[in-house]
Amino acid sequence: MRKLIPKRLKHVCMKSLLFLFLMPLSGFVPGKLSSSLDPTGTYRLKGVVKNNRTIGHSGELRVRLLDEHTVAMCLYINAGYPNYKSGALLDTLTYEDDRAEYHPRQDTSCEIYFYFEPLRVKLVQVMTDPQSGCGFSPGVFAPLAFPKVSSEVPVIQSLEGHGS
Repeated sequence: MRKLIPKRLKHVCMKSLLFLFLMPLSGFVPGKLSSSLDPTGTYRLKGVVKNNRTIGHSGELRVRLLDEHTVAMCLYINAGYPNYKSGALLDTLTYEDDRAEYHPRQDTSCEIYFYFEPLRVKLVQVMTDPQSGCGFSPGVFAPLAFPKVSSEVPVIQSLEGHGS
């Protein structure tokens, strides 16, 4: 006597077999995790201009993906009116899970994280010493989001004194 397979079980088994067949075609490899987002491009933050004064932070970030786990970047930030304090960095950073981390050599009490999204990058500073500027003058660095303005490969060079 032949055993009958319930229709529901047969349907589930067929879906599973189809998934197993299509998985290698999709490029998915179990255990292989990599950053899916190429952060290469230029990101720009514009402060509000009032009476010929830039109010709030402005700046530019240029990023180039060098390999799956490394980015080169240059950053310029200006705190705006009234002091117009600014800071810049130029470095090669580790890139994992759509995030790059900056650890200043001269200040081990802080880190800056760059969280990349398709249309922007968020900058977050984490510090153990509240007086730390993470290599920047006090008041220059703040949690910021820079909109992406270009996906072209940028020129990576010092932006110190760049202005925005």
